[in-house]
Amino acid sequence: MYQTKAIIWLVIITLLAGCCATNLHAANATKPNIVFIMIDDLGWSDLAVQGNPLVDTPRIDQFARQGMRFTNAYAAAPVCSPTRAAVLTGLAPARLHITNHIP
Repeated sequence: MYQTKAIIWLVIITLLAGCCATNLHAANATKPNIVFIMIDDLGWSDLAVQGNPLVDTPRIDQFARQGMRFTNAYAAAPVCSPTRAAVLTGLAPARLHITNHIP
């Protein structure tokens, strides 16, 4: 008796969860366009959009105005090779044993 009720409840919960998952999936039908720009040896103040009056970067400034800027970030390492490896793999450079520049 107890097993039959448990199985019935399990079937009902599974069916309800399936219905809810279908509605959530339909709501997220449009995917955002994401462009990730990573430039080696670029400091935080090397672009006009960051307030540098000596540099003229009109296309990057327009791109920044129309999109979303993440200004609170850091590089995984002070040289480019470990940072690239971290971005490509999602792991910290120390886990990859890449801590220096790879020529």
